[in-house]
Amino acid sequence: MLRRNWFHILLALAETDLHGSAIAEDVLERTDGELRLWPATLYRALDELVDEGLAAPLTGDQRPEGESRRKQYYSITVSGRRRLAEEAGRLAELAQVAKDRLGDAGA
Repeated sequence: MLRRNWFHILLALAETDLHGSAIAEDVLERTDGELRLWPATLYRALDELVDEGLAAPLTGDQRPEGESRRKQYYSITVSGRRRLAEEAGRLAELAQVAKDRLGDAGA
């Protein structure tokens, strides 16, 4: 099971490489403001994701053209995609269990 922050960070990176503040904005928007990743939380999580091999920092020539060298961009790794897919599947199964148990009461 992925931590909530990790799941949302990897989900943001699944579409494109992003720098820290763009990741935070994506997460905030996708969660309708429910999950705000403050800088200390975001960068600690990114360091952990890198340490676990689920995300990787981009080096100079890998950065998007025209972007500031001061911004650190990150990408999701193959292992990160696999873990994200596993977690998405687990959450989908859990959501189905909830729907089944709620029946008509959940409508």
